[in-house]
Amino acid sequence: MTFLVQPCVPADAQGLAATMVGARFGDPHWVFLWHSPSLKDVTAAAAERLPWNLINGRETTRHEKVIDLETGEVVGYARWNLPPVLAAKNVWPEAQVAEPTPEDRELFEKKFKAVTDNGRIRGLKTDMSSFRSAPLEVVDAKIMKDGPYLTLDYLATAPALQRKGIATMLVQSGLKIADENGMRAYVMSEPAGLKVYQNNGFKVVQTVSTDYSKYGGTDPLVHHFMVRQPVSPEP
Repeated sequence: MTFLVQPCVPADAQGLAATMVGARFGDPHWVFLWHSPSLKDVTAAAAERLPWNLINGRETTRHEKVIDLETGEVVGYARWNLPPVLAAKNVWPEAQVAEPTPEDRELFEKKFKAVTDNGRIRGLKTDMSSFRSAPLEVVDAKIMKDGPYLTLDYLATAPALQRKGIATMLVQSGLKIADENGMRAYVMSEPAGLKVYQNNGFKVVQTVSTDYSKYGGTDPLVHHFMVRQPVSPEP
């Protein structure tokens, strides 16, 4: 198999949704967030929501995908957030989704609103979701005060192609931008992604374990907050 990193476009929505939701359904903690988890239904809703997400916040957000050159299918996805200092310089424009036409913007927003409540796909257990997010937001805010950082906000690999180097390709693509700009990188990792980040220079700065047994959860939910220092190019 041959894989290639490419920028994302709204037309990728179905392939991106299949990769993102498929990867998340492998995590029992995430599946537990849904009242009636259905891979088909959540993927369909995510595909409707994604075009708006891709064009919203274009100034500070960068999106890349990995495709399988043999099939043309999307098999990986990463979303990075630029700090203001890099956004002001329009860094990494090749990974910035193009400004849509007014007609497309209106259509994308309409589809987004049709499947979401307050930005979230319908069907989530909102109380439990907020409970789980609260301690993470506290630590995130603390770390971000020590910024700026180039932040890896989302990373997913198609379930059937995990451990094939796809995640590493996406991580290294963003770290190249960080290094070129002397910028630290930051990510919040679940245990499954820890090794990929450690292999690429990230260090754990804090770990949060959340007990949500009062909502019916079993094992605690663990997140690692990780920072990577920029690497200077060799002379």
